Amino acid sequence: MFVDHLFSENPDDVVFYVEVVAVSFVSIVLHELGHALTATWEGDPTPKIRGHLTWDPRVHMGWISIVLLLVAGLGFGSTPVNRSMFRHRRWGEALVSFAGPAVNLMLAVVGSFALAVCVRAQAPHFAVSFWWAMTMWNVVLFLFNMIPIPPFDGFGVLDGVVDLGDVGRQIRGASVMVGWIVASVLVNLRVIPIFDWAQSIATGLVRIASSAVWIA
Repeated sequence: MFVDHLFSENPDDVVFYVEVVAVSFVSIVLHELGHALTATWEGDPTPKIRGHLTWDPRVHMGWISIVLLLVAGLGFGSTPVNRSMFRHRRWGEALVSFAGPAVNLMLAVVGSFALAVCVRAQAPHFAVSFWWAMTMWNVVLFLFNMIPIPPFDGFGVLDGVVDLGDVGRQIRGASVMVGWIVASVLVNLRVIPIFDWAQSIATGLVRIASSAVWIA
């Protein structure tokens, strides 16, 4: 089990545990803040009223998600919004839905540049490892969240761009668990090879960042 790494006699296992937990907390909280701030900008006061304009992971993730992250290495978050209050209605939904994954993509870019700087400065291995984890994990989060199946953000983007109407509302009303199961099956069967894509994208970002750092 993931938590076993914390009690391992191998220091690398402990470092791995800390990296995953730290990167996950930062990535999930900022992802949800992206949704909350964009929804607020769109005129929806729900995130502010519900106390989601905060850095507190307990608010964005909840204790169940936090415990799952600490024990199993898997966490999730949520942000309450009222789509009917968005200033741009249809496009507002696409913007608010995309805001979270966009934050993850920005974190991946930041991570790739930090990694390039660490490599050039010959920083300790744990620093290089941490920033690679930040880059890779956030690319994975971006791709996974862009799957166009509810409850993932990709469906909100699709619905906002295409305007699925009643069909979209009916699909959105389906069980959240069904969406998770379908997405997990598609990923595990490599119908959607997210981890392969993430590896390629993360490697590409690091190469670009490395070139920019060396030129600078």
